[in-house]
Amino acid sequence: MKNKQYIIFYLISKGTPLVFMGGFGKWLQSIFTIFILAGTLFSCEGKKKNPTEQSNVVPVDVSAKGKTIMAVFAHPDDEIYIGPLMAKYAREGAKVQLVTVTDGRYGTGQTDLKPGDELTALRHEEVNCAADHMGIEKPIWMGYHDQLKLKDGFFGHVPYIQEIMVKLDSLVVDIEPDVIITWGPDGGSNHMDHRLVSASITQVYLSKSRVKPLSLYYVATPSSHIEDEDQRLLAGIADDYLTTQIAYSEEDRENTILAFQCYKTQFSDEAMKRMAGRLRSGDQKIYLRPVLKAKTKKDNLFIVDGE
Repeated sequence: MKNKQYIIFYLISKGTPLVFMGGFGKWLQSIFTIFILAGTLFSCEGKKKNPTEQSNVVPVDVSAKGKTIMAVFAHPDDEIYIGPLMAKYAREGAKVQLVTVTDGRYGTGQTDLKPGDELTALRHEEVNCAADHMGIEKPIWMGYHDQLKLKDGFFGHVPYIQEIMVKLDSLVVDIEPDVIITWGPDGGSNHMDHRLVSASITQVYLSKSRVKPLSLYYVATPSSHIEDEDQRLLAGIADDYLTTQIAYSEEDRENTILAFQCYKTQFSDEAMKRMAGRLRSGDQKIYLRPVLKAKTKKDNLFIVDGE
């Protein structure tokens, strides 16, 4: 069991890297990226078990063969936060389809490039490289601009995001996933692109009843992993929303590290080494959370489900 690690995630059924805008500076990007990676993907070895964590998880043997996972994220490299999960299920026979909504043009990172097409071409190559290492399908590159035209105001942004929602709906129809994974409302880092992509695919998911069962998962950071009280409010999710634990192998972990190393425009060699060390350091977990459809209808706001 020493080589086993766990992903814990939350079911939204019926069910964080930072990619930064230009102008934040490379040093600030590195600091925030390491913080979110450490909090979301990697639990340090020796961490005390939180009393609210699930300890009575019953293993259920359900084959991944023939299943499809659709991972929807804003930027190339966001998907690394569920990298071991994607590598695991791809290895076990599931089709894992990553959808990258934006082109990452403002994530200048470690480069001297200005935002634009030259940088987006590199980031496109990097996400394809990462997918190869994780053994998943070639990513679907939607190619929308970072910031989703927010600077253009209501009449610039709203038609842009509505177009994205329509295309995401078409992708769901074409891919026919069993599971969708994306950011939660916190966006991991409160990044506006993360939150807008989350809201968009969530609306697509909630907009219709489906014949084929479909689950939606939000990746999240447990509040117990965040020491700063203000940051817990902004990015934490209470631990008692945990519902499912997934073990992944050393092979899945190492393939995720190789995938992470594809993002040379975003991370220095030293940052890559630090994050690989964190990933290898102990009992790491990925956390997601559920928004569940109530089993029964009710006519009183104060009736607790199950009563």
